Amino acid sequence: MITNIDANVLNTTIITELYRLRWQIELLFKVLKSTFSIDKMHVAKTKYIESILYGRLIGTLLTMPLYDCIDQTLLSNKGRGVSIQRFYILLNVDLYQFYAVKKGTLHSYSKLSDILLRIGN
Repeated sequence: MITNIDANVLNTTIITELYRLRWQIELLFKVLKSTFSIDKMHVAKTKYIESILYGRLIGTLLTMPLYDCIDQTLLSNKGRGVSIQRFYILLNVDLYQFYAVKKGTLHSYSKLSDILLRIGN
């Protein structure tokens, strides 16, 4: 890694972790921009845009543990993970269909399980 921080200030382990966290933030914004199309909003009212952005950011942050769990499970079982981009694209499409078709039945939970398994394929 390239950095101008003295080794006495931060060791390589801490610097590596900081780079990893920074990369996670970059991926989060990539998902928000490309998957949720925040760069294509053409609305004049600032409060409306803020509400949409906060809602999408909160939704993304709340589903990050689900992504991590699926990614780690696939990595352990299949030797490969799932990209964060693919995860959110499929999650958006499938959850929209899931909520539109199934509303609150026990069968819905098995359908949700099928959706989550499909993300890994």
